[in-house]
Amino acid sequence: MPAILKTATFSPISERPIPVTSLRIQYVFQSARTRMSALIALLCAVAGCGSGAGGDKAVVHGTVKLDGVALADAQIRFLPKGDNPDLGTAQAKTDANGAFTIQADANNNNLLRPGEFIVLISKIVQTDPAGGMGTPTVNLVPPQYNIQAETPLSVELRSGENKLPAFELAGEKK
Repeated sequence: MPAILKTATFSPISERPIPVTSLRIQYVFQSARTRMSALIALLCAVAGCGSGAGGDKAVVHGTVKLDGVALADAQIRFLPKGDNPDLGTAQAKTDANGAFTIQADANNNNLLRPGEFIVLISKIVQTDPAGGMGTPTVNLVPPQYNIQAETPLSVELRSGENKLPAFELAGEKK
């Protein structure tokens, strides 16, 4: 019986012996297929498969001022100019000094690619700071800066770091 095991094995389906050379060829092909799959996965990881547009990313730094004063806790949004959704959209919140940074995370959330963008800025606050849910809100930034069809704010981003000049917003005249 041991001599048979050295020269053949049994197919679990047909109970017929399979020549050892056939098993070796099958093993070699399965092994090669596994190695090829691993190689393709590695190349995709190194080359950045699926990143599109050559993987160019724009990192944006800037500040927002309203009537010359830093605008804290404002929302700033970047939307592609024209019909180019591949550039991405992103948003950030300004800090106490009116500064913001937009940078993609590990999952490419908030990813911007080089190109032209319109910029929308708003700061929504409750009319009664002590109010709870349902308290009316107001936008402290004039509407021309937060309506997509009206905003005069636009930028062109390059690949890599982009230090933008301050967005100087003028408040509504009273």
